[in-house]
Amino acid sequence: MYLKNHFSIAILSVLTFFLSPFNTAKANDGPNISEAQALINRVTHGRASEFHLQPITATVDTFYLANEDNKIAIKASSTIAMAKGFNYYLKNICHVSVTWYAADSVIMPAVLPKAFTPAGERCRFDNRFFLNYCTFGYTTVWWKWSDWQYFIDWMAMNGINMPLAITGQEYIWQRVWHKFGMTDEQSRAFFTGPVHLPWQRMGNLDRWQGPLPQSFIDGQFELQKKILTRERALGMHPILPAFAGHVPKDLKKKYPNIKLTDLGSYDTGAENDAYFLDPMDPLFVKIQKEYLSEQQKLLGTDHYYGADPFNEMDPPSWEPSYLAKTAATIYSGMKSIDPKAVWIQMGWTFYYDRKHWTNPRLEAMIKAVPQNHMMILDYFCEQTEVWRMTDGFFNAPYIWCYLGNFGGNTQLAAPVLKTAKLLSATEDDPNHRQMTGIGSTLEGFGVNEFMFEWLFDYAWNTDAKDPADWIKKYAESRCGHNDPVIAATWTKLLPVIYNSDVSGVGLGNIIQSKPMLKGNGGFTWLGKYNYQALANIFPQFLLADSASKANPNYTRDLAMLEKQVLVNLAVSLRDSVGRAYHSKNQQLFNKYTGLFLDLCDDVDRITATQHELLLGAWIKEARDFGSTPEEKNYYEKNARLLITTWGGEGNVTTDYAAKDWSGMISTYYKGRWILFFNELRKTIDTGKEPDMDAFDKQRAAFDWKWVNTNQSQQPFKWNTTGDTYSVALGIYKKWAPYL
Repeated sequence: MYLKNHFSIAILSVLTFFLSPFNTAKANDGPNISEAQALINRVTHGRASEFHLQPITATVDTFYLANEDNKIAIKASSTIAMAKGFNYYLKNICHVSVTWYAADSVIMPAVLPKAFTPAGERCRFDNRFFLNYCTFGYTTVWWKWSDWQYFIDWMAMNGINMPLAITGQEYIWQRVWHKFGMTDEQSRAFFTGPVHLPWQRMGNLDRWQGPLPQSFIDGQFELQKKILTRERALGMHPILPAFAGHVPKDLKKKYPNIKLTDLGSYDTGAENDAYFLDPMDPLFVKIQKEYLSEQQKLLGTDHYYGADPFNEMDPPSWEPSYLAKTAATIYSGMKSIDPKAVWIQMGWTFYYDRKHWTNPRLEAMIKAVPQNHMMILDYFCEQTEVWRMTDGFFNAPYIWCYLGNFGGNTQLAAPVLKTAKLLSATEDDPNHRQMTGIGSTLEGFGVNEFMFEWLFDYAWNTDAKDPADWIKKYAESRCGHNDPVIAATWTKLLPVIYNSDVSGVGLGNIIQSKPMLKGNGGFTWLGKYNYQALANIFPQFLLADSASKANPNYTRDLAMLEKQVLVNLAVSLRDSVGRAYHSKNQQLFNKYTGLFLDLCDDVDRITATQHELLLGAWIKEARDFGSTPEEKNYYEKNARLLITTWGGEGNVTTDYAAKDWSGMISTYYKGRWILFFNELRKTIDTGKEPDMDAFDKQRAAFDWKWVNTNQSQQPFKWNTTGDTYSVALGIYKKWAPYL
């Protein structure tokens, strides 16, 4: 959007800056031109010389684009604004889409367009937060520096300036626990395996799948140093961890008089229970100081610290005075090391357990910290805006967050229309108190990337308040040009699956579900939109022109849509199996079970065309961390475990992180359904309800055996197979009669 009235914008920017106590954009610091040039070179493969980068002065993040002397001029007030301006040019003028995955190609035009209307944007929100503790398990756990470098560029290009940065903290904790009398072996045993570290860091469990290899601890710390260096170079302000009370049980051997509270272990066994140290114990502040001192010495600081003392757990006391003392103690430890410390508190637990987190309790906790030194992440605003129920968190600064998914679920669900209304209403509400920014707290990356691009674009682009208009520009960037058919199809998809279908806990599909004749498993809830409407829209997506078909972003979207159409069809096929069983019709039973399993194979085939949907890639990345066969198998088990049973055999969290991944569908989900259908064949003559309790034990044993299988017994491909368009077209023709 072209900024015509520079003077009025400048006045508004000044007012915004001085009225907000949390201006983290720091636009007046000016851009780091060399870092911006390096980013452009990385993305365009060495074409930064075609851009002319210039600093401007503004009180909020601002950029302008123009053609000057036959070069693309990007004028910006900060490095982040310059990266955002570069992305604006790619998406809106070149029709180029840059994803968050390093494995994806950036298809640049041979000649960069120089003739375009000057444009510019300014950011309306100081803080743009991204990531979730869980993302470091469900997505980034196996990432190398090449993945992180690409992703950090993506964040900068989308205007994000407050990333969560918790990688490698075990290295620091190991040094801290050593000071309190623990050996390195004890601390390694206290840590969980790699994929469960996010929950260990939040105090939800200890030890599970540990001890953590020392090579992993050391390697992740070196990676964190690179991550922070790059994020800071691009003008971001990473949020680092702080101590919130979670300690090793072994600490009691050295300090027998400390008071510990057992917090449980997510049903992984009492031996894995986590423990919370009483904040009134003098040791509490000592640990906080030691950790922050060590972290600051090794990694520096941007004065933001994440600490969440009671995430999905009951505190030792619900008395407001106790909660206030806990908060005051945590903050005092931060302040003693960093007088500028701002505590970042995720608000998930205030939504999740609203019954206990009443206003008097929450107010006591928040107000125990000096004004403006605790910032709340309103975690799941597309579902519930906690700020509205708490008078804007009792006037504490907060960030409005879109969650988006749980466990990195792979279903199409992104309520952009609902979110646009909610976010606009909050922004325009005169009583929104200290809403200092927007963000996303997604648990894992998945198939709805456009939603996160839209969210962060909303912070800069007022036109994004109308997603129907925004999605047309997005469609052009996915095709590489204006393809009217695809643009029209995206517009039709909005009111069907991108309207208000919130990705709640465990959104999934029938193929992923624990097998049953009706209903669905607890962590595979079905979408609430019109499945038939999506099936009717899909064939239009096959009518793209030849240029679109040659673009890998279009073919990815095609694969994602077809995958969803197929797994939706699985519901009706499963229901037909149930009717055949109860009517004792062996012939129909065999027909529909055969169709269901055949459908599983075709979902596996279409997902095999996309790198992000390959189980083999996930496992290979995990095994690459090992240097011996034993280590490789250890990492592979971790990788298999997180996306299936999560805990041990029969764990209540089984299928929480269900995935439509090629290899996983063919060997895990399909295998469970085969087991179920074979059991039903034993009793079909009676037509009675199957003994689901007995079957669940069989299914749990199957799940656990799969988790403990490794590559030597069950190899998977880590490279894509098949031409996406050809595979999608063939599969559609095959199943069209059933849609």
